[in-house]
Amino acid sequence: MTKHLLEVKDLCKWYEQDKNRYLVLKNLDFKVEQGSFVVVMGKSGSGKTTLLNILGLLDNFNEGSYVFNGQDVTKMTENQRCSFRNNHIGFIFQQFYLIESLTVAQNIELPLLYHGGYSSEQRIDMVKKSLQDVELEEKFKSYPNELSGGQQQRISIARALVNEPDVILADEPTGALDWKTGLKIIDILVKLNKQNKTIIMVTHDSDLKKYATHCVFLKDGIFSEEDNI
Repeated sequence: MTKHLLEVKDLCKWYEQDKNRYLVLKNLDFKVEQGSFVVVMGKSGSGKTTLLNILGLLDNFNEGSYVFNGQDVTKMTENQRCSFRNNHIGFIFQQFYLIESLTVAQNIELPLLYHGGYSSEQRIDMVKKSLQDVELEEKFKSYPNELSGGQQQRISIARALVNEPDVILADEPTGALDWKTGLKIIDILVKLNKQNKTIIMVTHDSDLKKYATHCVFLKDGIFSEEDNI
């Protein structure tokens, strides 16, 4: 039996302004299997990032249901959501969000400090493993401003991986990079997916859908078509 890691049903998201309701996501049904690489495509304003933020528990929705690995996220308190997000979800953004005053190792270590319960030796080992996954072990003591854009994005991937999350959510991870460097980032994500990591990536770049196991298309807050690849 296929295991669905994430399952969204009849999900709606809207904003209200001057007594008007603006629908962003409209009755979405969305399932993600463990070990899949899902690409969510659509133009700017289609609702891609809103969907990703909801899946990552960074944003709320107004109607529908969302079950993550058997747990109904709507029944969680805010503290439970924060803890669940830190333990089960890794984020990669278009901007790298590395702290300039911290070393590469310290940046990657941050989720482990938020999590708690790890000794200093365990944290160092976990950081080193994440750096190996992105092939930047030698940058352990470097600072972000000493790295190229592509290297900084690889460090942000290492940070997303360090807690060994159930799913990695990537929002336009190649958007701030040139095409050649962006492909290196995609190669890393594909390699991670082959290691049974579940990845959901938002992009407007149609060339990237060929790397997915599954591709969905958002248009005006609804899925306009769906491809199995």
